[in-house]
Amino acid sequence: MKNTAILTALAMSAVSVFAGTAPAPAPSGKGTTHPSPSDPCAGPISYNNIEALYLYTDIDGGDSYDGIGARIEYSPMQNLYLTVGGSWNDGDRMEDSNLSVGLGGYLPLTENIHAVVEGGALWINREFEGYGILDNVDGDDWGWYVRPHLRAKFGCLEIHAGAQYVDVSGSDGVIDPNVTAAVVRYGAWEVEEWSGFANLYYQVAPGWDLTAGVTFAEDRTTFGGGVRYRF
Repeated sequence: MKNTAILTALAMSAVSVFAGTAPAPAPSGKGTTHPSPSDPCAGPISYNNIEALYLYTDIDGGDSYDGIGARIEYSPMQNLYLTVGGSWNDGDRMEDSNLSVGLGGYLPLTENIHAVVEGGALWINREFEGYGILDNVDGDDWGWYVRPHLRAKFGCLEIHAGAQYVDVSGSDGVIDPNVTAAVVRYGAWEVEEWSGFANLYYQVAPGWDLTAGVTFAEDRTTFGGGVRYRF
């Protein structure tokens, strides 16, 4: 009877194999090995995000300014993205606001490194107080900017580094006839300059990054820190 049961089991196993159904393995009493979980930081370089920042600007030989900034990027199609950004900065003797609207394009150099060029319109408004004759240079104007840079992602870390060129004539400023051209440039109503920047983003939760960065121009340095949400 025992031999009959063994032969019956072997026959059923053979039928299962030929039918295309493998028999379930018998429990061995040993722990099973599960596949490792996917990398929580896996994913492409982000072009769909919202960023909020605290800003600190140090003027060479002058005052320092505290401010806030925000930036939104949205990619409606591959290799292109739209962006809107702005900031407000306040010091003891100057208040500065700006708004930018732009279009960017990116070209993957490798899976983790992209070459990016962004450009668009830029609005600047500055109001002075306590500078004497500069108090009459308050005003605002539109100009343009271009922002070539690289973006790279390695695990949880994303890096943006490059340069930005700004051209704002300041023709809408209220200029006192006694204000010299040098003072007008100091009042930022004839801005034509390059600056460099580097920003770091580190994922701390799904969709959320902490960010820190620096922008350096000829006469000032701006440090920023905050959060970014990727959607």
